[in-house]
Amino acid sequence: MLAGYFVSFIVAALLAAACAHWPHTVGRSLVAVVFLLASAVNGMLALLHPQLYVEGFGPTAIPLYQAFIEGPFAQNPALFVLPIALGQLLCGLGVLLGRGVWARLALVGCIVFLVALTGLGVGCAFPANLAMALSPALLLRHRFAHGAPHAFHRRHHTGAGLPAGR
Repeated sequence: MLAGYFVSFIVAALLAAACAHWPHTVGRSLVAVVFLLASAVNGMLALLHPQLYVEGFGPTAIPLYQAFIEGPFAQNPALFVLPIALGQLLCGLGVLLGRGVWARLALVGCIVFLVALTGLGVGCAFPANLAMALSPALLLRHRFAHGAPHAFHRRHHTGAGLPAGR
């Protein structure tokens, strides 16, 4: 269990470093990949093994979350987890492909999601989720005129008269 905490904090630190150093390319892409993978995993688990959410998060959650998980949530976990997975998918796609206000909304969605996990306690590697929320917060300092794939393209084609993306 302790190894999981170390790995979670190492991932959070690497993600934050990437977002600070390469916000338009690597950092943005990694945040998107984390949310896209989480969406896929949550979607599959919600359909194939929905009770894992009740058994895994219920016992470690704060009392308010625990009452909800063991009450209405336990009756049909997929009904609650599938919309969460859809939200993660939209956040991931928004961070990766969005520009302007859409990219910023997706980043805020990432932060809200990561902070909301806090109520699940150690079941979601708390407090690593708060450390991970630093990454999309770092990205909010930037304006994104284009999606991340465009930034990668600009970076490798600096002769096009556009400033190279970082």
